Amino acid sequence: MLAVVALALLADLVGVAHHAPGARPAECGVLPGGPGANVWERAKVPQLRPYCDHLASAAAKLTPGSRMNADAVRLADEAEALVPGRPAAMVLKGRALCQLARYAEAVKALQVARERDPRALDDPAALLAWSRALAFTGDRAGARAAYRLLLPRAEVLPLADRGVAYVGAGVLAMSGGPDALGETIAILRQARSDSQDLLRSAATLLLALALDRSGDAAEAAEAASVLAEEGVREATTVMTDPRVLQAMGRGGEGEGKAVLALALEVDGKPKEARAAWEAYLARGGAGGAWEAHARAHLGARAAAHPAAVHPAAAGHP
Repeated sequence: MLAVVALALLADLVGVAHHAPGARPAECGVLPGGPGANVWERAKVPQLRPYCDHLASAAAKLTPGSRMNADAVRLADEAEALVPGRPAAMVLKGRALCQLARYAEAVKALQVARERDPRALDDPAALLAWSRALAFTGDRAGARAAYRLLLPRAEVLPLADRGVAYVGAGVLAMSGGPDALGETIAILRQARSDSQDLLRSAATLLLALALDRSGDAAEAAEAASVLAEEGVREATTVMTDPRVLQAMGRGGEGEGKAVLALALEVDGKPKEARAAWEAYLARGGAGGAWEAHARAHLGARAAAHPAAVHPAAAGHP
């Protein structure tokens, strides 16, 4: 099944260029005064050189873990003022806004860039920002389509961003319910091998959750083995870390509670596991794609009398 999913993902890429445009915009390829400068470039003297310098500075501030994203927004706005109407400044602004968790603004900036040039978001770094901004603003269908374009090219991203891409895509795919489990498991397996540190641990734990949800006895046993190895302490630490929650995206906190509930079960702590499942249902799991899975873990009585689990879990505020 995973092979079929992989082929489907590759099929989505038919017609997409394999080499996305680089971070350096075309208009900065030959600066005014050089032997290759064209009429448009000469007409922009002296604006083009500072414009390109601003873009280069903004791009340099967008490395993973940077605390200078607000500066990148400012520089992108200044570049836009110098040479308006080009997509590059809006791409950089959208990426910076995404890293600042200003997702609605990021969507607007990246939409402007794409309107100016349909290929403006082909670069994997821009596509990652686009995917995440769409997911956080509630456009799950758009975000999943963007992630499907991104993941086959994710190897060119820095390792830290690669982990963010795979974990975010995996959590988003899992929100699609049982029909999306094959894709979810394939993404999370890749995330486990292509991430590092906390995000690798998060991918491993989320994979265990997806395997358990698959209903296959062998895969459920694999999930139990993974959770036993990771342990409750690791699951608690990883799934509540702000960096992991940010990478998981919208709905990630709830999935973290489901992971912890499973880990508690494997650790032989049924009372604590039950409380964790109740917390999962109370915090958005009720009415979601995996409500039945959670109630099944709560036991026959909870499945038969869902209102007894928790008032909020039964749909009451």
